[in-house]
Amino acid sequence: MTRRYVRLLVLSSLFTLSACAQQSEIRQMHQSVSTLSQEMTRLNQETVKITQQNALNAKSTRGVYLLPGANTPARLESQIGTLRMSLVNIAQNADGMRVTLRIQGESNDPLPAFSGTVEWGEIQGTTAQFQEANVKNQLISAPASLLAPSDVNIPLQLNGLNPAQPVFVRIHDIQPTTPQ
Repeated sequence: MTRRYVRLLVLSSLFTLSACAQQSEIRQMHQSVSTLSQEMTRLNQETVKITQQNALNAKSTRGVYLLPGANTPARLESQIGTLRMSLVNIAQNADGMRVTLRIQGESNDPLPAFSGTVEWGEIQGTTAQFQEANVKNQLISAPASLLAPSDVNIPLQLNGLNPAQPVFVRIHDIQPTTPQ
């Protein structure tokens, strides 16, 4: 009777353990699907922002547009050469948004000291027919780089912006601080 009881106990324990393992695998699969779904949503939102940023830049006659969430640099032909610009370290705060404007030179020469203008505001309408609203601006400057290729990070406080809204950042009038 003892052997039979032990066998029955072992069999029922194995059955219970196998049922738990299946439930654990199902929970893990649900978690993986949920994570994948969230990542797909984020990628879709990023794709929309990239498409909008490209459409704005295709029509731009003054500077380069950057959209928070696009996570893609844009090129600007400036008086100091071709520059790649992007927004990184985007964080919302009580006054608006805090971002870092990353400017990278595409040549093998160090960047000279330069200045420029950053504008930001809301986009109303569609990228095909849009208006800029509540536009603010700020002058930026950067010292000359010593190394090449050059990367310059400029921290910016963009007051009045909410990254959940359709907003833009435009950089223009990049020029050397000292004549070349």
